[in-house]
Amino acid sequence: MGFCVKIILVKIKSKTMPEEKHYDKIEPISWFFPEHEKYERSRRWYVIAAIITAGFFLYAALSANWLFALIIIMVVMVMFINHHRLPRQIEFIIDHEGVKIGEKQYQYNEIKIFWLVYNPPATKKIFFVFKSSVRPILSVPIDKENPINIRAFLRQHLAEDLEQEAEPFSEAMGRILKI
Repeated sequence: MGFCVKIILVKIKSKTMPEEKHYDKIEPISWFFPEHEKYERSRRWYVIAAIITAGFFLYAALSANWLFALIIIMVVMVMFINHHRLPRQIEFIIDHEGVKIGEKQYQYNEIKIFWLVYNPPATKKIFFVFKSSVRPILSVPIDKENPINIRAFLRQHLAEDLEQEAEPFSEAMGRILKI
């Protein structure tokens, strides 16, 4: 009887399951991108940033909000350190198992959707939204890579959000403010 059930299951599986497509022959796509954007800032930018920072710090001191003052100092230190060091190059790989950024691997079952924003020269990025609401949206610059090939490869494994036509507000503001 067990043999008969196995044959029936094999027949059902072969009739109901669509034929698997073999994407394994397509080569993984990989490139390197800088850890963070290094912006050219004018003297005017630094003067305005110093005035705003001093204003926030003065407010924190007058309102005795020492935690806010500490946060301001930490932000200034991080920006100073990032300004004086070159961003390291990070390898990004898209393969049949998922996406890999540096040493961190994300399986496709962890990623909800993706979308591409390709408006050269300002914006050339791919965005990933994770199923876990704890993780932020991941953005990766695509620079000189072919967005059509990237999109075709990812659509084999992930849903694409066709309604997204722009980068998230926080990304746009960071680029505009050069931070």
